Amino acid sequence: MNKINFEKHVLPNGLQVILHEDHTLPVVSVNVWYHVGSKDEQLGKTGFAHLFEHIMFEGSKHHNRSHFDSLQVVGATLNGSTTTDRTNYWENLPSNHLELAIWLESDRMGFLLEALDQQRFDVQRDVVKNERRQSYENRPYGMASLRLQKETYPLPHPYHWPTIGFHEDLDAANLEDVKDFFLRYYIPNNASVSIAGDIEPKKTLELVNKYFSDLKPGMPVERIKYMDSPLQGSSELKLYDNVSLPRITILWPSVPRFHKDEAPLALLAGILGDGKGSRLYRSLIYDKQIAQSTSSYMDAMEIAGDFLIDATAPDAKSFQETRNEIYKEIDELISNPPSMHELERVKNRLEMQYSRQIANIGGFGGRANKLNSFNIFTGDPDQINTDMQRYLEVSDNDVKRVIDKYLGSRRIEMSVLPVESYSQKTFAIDRFAQPKPDPEPKYTPPQIHKESLKNGMDVYIVEKQDVSSVLCGLLIKGGSSIDPISQSGISSLTTSMLQEGTSTRTSEEIANEFEFMGSSLTSITSREYSLLGAEVLSKHFRESLSILSDITLNPSFPQHELDRIKAQRITQLKRIHDDPNSLSEILFPSIIYGKNHKYGHSSIGTNQSLSLITQDNIKNHYRATFTPSNTSLIIVGNVSVTEVINLANQEFSNWIPNSISIKDNNNSAKTLPEKIEIMLADKPDASQSVIRAGHLTIPRSHKDYQPLMMLNQILGGQYTARLNMNLRQDKGYSYGYRSWVEWHNDISAIVAGGDVQTSATKESIFETINEFESLYTKNPVSSEELENAKSSVIQQFPSSFESLNQILERIITIVLFDLDINHYGNYINRIEKITLDDIQNAVTSHIKPDQLRILVIGDQKVIENDISQLGIPIEIIVP
Repeated sequence: MNKINFEKHVLPNGLQVILHEDHTLPVVSVNVWYHVGSKDEQLGKTGFAHLFEHIMFEGSKHHNRSHFDSLQVVGATLNGSTTTDRTNYWENLPSNHLELAIWLESDRMGFLLEALDQQRFDVQRDVVKNERRQSYENRPYGMASLRLQKETYPLPHPYHWPTIGFHEDLDAANLEDVKDFFLRYYIPNNASVSIAGDIEPKKTLELVNKYFSDLKPGMPVERIKYMDSPLQGSSELKLYDNVSLPRITILWPSVPRFHKDEAPLALLAGILGDGKGSRLYRSLIYDKQIAQSTSSYMDAMEIAGDFLIDATAPDAKSFQETRNEIYKEIDELISNPPSMHELERVKNRLEMQYSRQIANIGGFGGRANKLNSFNIFTGDPDQINTDMQRYLEVSDNDVKRVIDKYLGSRRIEMSVLPVESYSQKTFAIDRFAQPKPDPEPKYTPPQIHKESLKNGMDVYIVEKQDVSSVLCGLLIKGGSSIDPISQSGISSLTTSMLQEGTSTRTSEEIANEFEFMGSSLTSITSREYSLLGAEVLSKHFRESLSILSDITLNPSFPQHELDRIKAQRITQLKRIHDDPNSLSEILFPSIIYGKNHKYGHSSIGTNQSLSLITQDNIKNHYRATFTPSNTSLIIVGNVSVTEVINLANQEFSNWIPNSISIKDNNNSAKTLPEKIEIMLADKPDASQSVIRAGHLTIPRSHKDYQPLMMLNQILGGQYTARLNMNLRQDKGYSYGYRSWVEWHNDISAIVAGGDVQTSATKESIFETINEFESLYTKNPVSSEELENAKSSVIQQFPSSFESLNQILERIITIVLFDLDINHYGNYINRIEKITLDDIQNAVTSHIKPDQLRILVIGDQKVIENDISQLGIPIEIIVP
């Protein structure tokens, strides 16, 4: 991997500054870490660090409004997160707006409390409580992780309480408590700023000095260096949850991050549970088929760590067998220790993962973030260049040693079991002056090369020499929209089955070959396409393309693999019913399109349709859809056009076109209702309601595509959009509420929704309808809103080509909707031409508040009477 160069500076007030220069894109990432997390709290005052993660986005003295207001309008993406040990914030934005991000970060570090009043505190406290409901209380198995943390780290260990805090502590917190916490930890000498991307280091350091150097440092923060879990012996716990499938988790206290045994334990976790070639996958899922999913991972934190294995059984009767098999595999580690081949496989996968992360400048895994991470936890950001070596140098004897040392009787076993009969329920500066941007940098999207093979297969190539990997994608037009209604799920099943065996390779061999290269083969089936893909280090490109060719041209569709995959799908359907959001993805298309429409049926299938699909059905579907003229090979990464074309001809030129085709399915969408309708699906005892509201709209090819896309941006397409500002920021009903357009070739759908407090279900439905209606007369789109939305979309544009996956997605759009190969070359020009009249025409022509179909998944006994007061017809549906 190429060395990542950087500079490190320390300001007089203790602030550490890391600068990394990369001019590949006109984009910069500003990343700030505070060395404070939930372990720095105290019992009775938990959740403060996470609460400040939210509060710090809401405004400071010289910018007393949401950070999203000023950043999204310039095309920035931003986020933050909190763990037990640290809090981080980042902004990825066009490099000419660098000073804006530095100004904002300095102002919330030095002047946050002047803008923090009781109302702002109360709203964000409600948002955090909603996040807890959404992320833990209303999520299958969500409460188990909180219970496991509590039992692993008994008091007085500071990992005892969850990062998100307890409801009662948040309710009891007052403004003075949280201000004291901020003054203790959110100080220059407890922070690190990493700026990476299209920068001039000298100028950037001058800007950092300008805005940060006059911020007052605080008292040095005392830290706990190491504190092991006080757990002694073994413990077995049972937790009952509203789930369909039982799950077991086994946890062993282990070591903190950067301990000498962290690396061998991480590799052991990969040997056990990472990928289809792992021991647990082979045993539990593939061979014995007694688990629906399994994983193993090493969770190393700053002062302690855990080693975990979990598995979800397909049913109650298999649960004990699943548990016993896990312990058998652990015992097997002693008698049959990991081989060098197993060790090399997980090293390759880890190296591939690391390469993929540092290919990005910003975000949670990018270079700016990793430089800060190493700096905060070790004081040496240069470990970004050397840390991988400690994993690559792990020997088989190291792995044997940590097995003996840590995987013993000191452990917790937690079983999460379905509740009974649940399956029957469904410097001197004016800080008030916002900095003006530098001249906007020019950006030209990467050149997309297109060639066609003699058999009709198209090949798309983007050369990207600044990365060390290659992403290969095989795109087949069609997707689930061509499924016969009686065989819904067959496209997804066929695409998945391609990796289950060829005339020369078994399913296990395919998985092992990709995993040995540090990769895995993935398959995706959407409404209008299927995709096979894998990202590999460039040295493995030739080999990976050869395997991809083999599984595409020579699939064998073994009966025993088909039986196994079908059984997994049927079990997966049970899990979908446990998760209201997953359930909404199946229910809402059938509501808005009609269950017999090609966009309305379940892409994954149903119990009935899956049971009817035979091996012959799969083979016939494959012959009709997997044909060169219907297929595009997309290659993005560290390759040359010549190399790709030569290899594509070598691997795919013998693929013979066929004359079989599948007839298009019924295009007649469900008739739009004459008035709003609500469909209510019961989710007993749910702590939140899931809402989806939408109606049919224009296809992607319509002349009003651009205006409607921009209108959605204003309605609910970004954090500062109307829906989120209303239901999250203003009223605190939801952790996040948005809208989107599901674009298709024939007919699309505009949809709004989110998870809301159960007690605010009626009000949330009302506000959703109101936001659609207000686009007409009460609150039509203003010129300022339009210009801000256009600016955001335009300035985010370069960032949408940062990763290989993002470039792949751009090419998929070109292929899927038959767009010009240079579609993105004049993209910005098309956005700039959108006028207010275009937006208003999109409203009047394509927004139909009186035709909304609304899905609510929640606790019927609590919400039905309440929402009936809206005066909208309610239909009870059974999933």
